[in-house]
Amino acid sequence: MKAETFYLCRLPWYGTAIVLPERDYEYMRLHERQLRVRDEENELILLAKGRERQMRLFYDLMYDKGPNNVS
Repeated sequence: MKAETFYLCRLPWYGTAIVLPERDYEYMRLHERQLRVRDEENELILLAKGRERQMRLFYDLMYDKGPNNVS
């Protein structure tokens, strides 16, 4: 059984990053392609792709939510 691919992406319109499973990432890209007027400033930005655990760790590093973060 093949592990599902996950994508770490930046959402320019929110200024944050999210982790998406492959089916959701492909859906969002399809939606962007189908728009009549392309808005490059607000397109999803792919930062990394891999297994879910890797993407969650990258996400935590981006927002300093690692296990050693003491607030």
